[in-house]
Amino acid sequence: MRRLLATVALAAAVGTPLAAQRLGPPAQRPRLRDVADTNDAQVYYNAGLAAFKNDPEGAAAAFYWAARINPAWGEALYARRAALLMMDPRMLKGVMEGNRRTLESAEMRRLDSLQFRALMLSPFLNRRLDRPMFIAYFRKSILDDNGGDAGADLDYAIEKYLRDAGPGMRAYLAYGDGDLPGALRLYADAVSNAKDKAAVRLNRASIFGLQGNADSAVAQYQLALDELRKKDKKDLVIFYNSKALAEYSIAVLQEGAGNTAAARESYGRALQEDLAYYPAHTRLGLLALGVRDTATALSELALATQLAPDEPHVRYLHGYALIGAGHFDEAATELRKTIALEPFYALPYLWLGRVLEQLKKGDEALAAYQQFLDRSSSSDPQRELATSKRDDLKDFLAAVRQKP
Repeated sequence: MRRLLATVALAAAVGTPLAAQRLGPPAQRPRLRDVADTNDAQVYYNAGLAAFKNDPEGAAAAFYWAARINPAWGEALYARRAALLMMDPRMLKGVMEGNRRTLESAEMRRLDSLQFRALMLSPFLNRRLDRPMFIAYFRKSILDDNGGDAGADLDYAIEKYLRDAGPGMRAYLAYGDGDLPGALRLYADAVSNAKDKAAVRLNRASIFGLQGNADSAVAQYQLALDELRKKDKKDLVIFYNSKALAEYSIAVLQEGAGNTAAARESYGRALQEDLAYYPAHTRLGLLALGVRDTATALSELALATQLAPDEPHVRYLHGYALIGAGHFDEAATELRKTIALEPFYALPYLWLGRVLEQLKKGDEALAAYQQFLDRSSSSDPQRELATSKRDDLKDFLAAVRQKP
């Protein structure tokens, strides 16, 4: 028990674990009115959405905490990046206008890393914040052009621009609005004259994926890969629009369709494009775990952990696989490392408790179950199991101590 509490105390003393630092500047935990369950990542995400247009700093803080509570949630990372951009009109302007200096800056690379990680977790993101980002940029541009006072003409100018914009821009906005059929149609119109055909193809592929149309999505990813391979090395390629991500997305679609053999091949091609693309190793490990190929599963997940040592979700999956293989001491070590990385992530505490029971460390297991209950959402389906485990173990330990 002392060892577990020392791990948690160390994480708390550090203040901002390495995994949290990768979310950008640390943020105070927002106070949420009329909310009982502050262990629910969805609560913070919803608060961020509500604040996004008028209070981007508050939204960024809310998304920060959504991502800490659930580090496996790609949408929270995407939203965090969007809110941080909204906080910096200069940066937002450079992104919207395709300014090369902005796009290649170290600051923008840090923000783009959030998008990259988001797509690693969720290749088919809901991009609901793209439109309000663009409207904020365009509104400020008009105000700047008119000395800060555009009067009643401002909303008219915005609507006129949107109505007269080319198909690529209208597709982008339709995508952000959730009008997926409209976005597909407009992107199809835009592709022939697009300067960056790969990006258009990738967007169409993502939309088909969101619609559950795997065959059409894969076809678009293949066309996007053809375009990416044609690009000159001097061309600017946003690093999250990579060939590795395209191959990985194809694999996710194939896996979802039940074609695991094809998925394995596509994950392998993603690794041919980028040997350090750890999500492909993670998925290959989980596929192997599903067919009880324990050796391959542990090898792939260990490699993913080595490539992404500060990603809590990757470490958690490695620990989970070690449990299934009966490697309890190693699993406990990996789960403790996960907790040290992100002490607000509830799930590792539950499985650490189960491992510690196997290791006959009852007091430490009891503490782990309680930590899970303290940090998990009231709607978490595993709370009933954890409560039962905690209560049974508490009774057992009390009985043992009462024996002469």
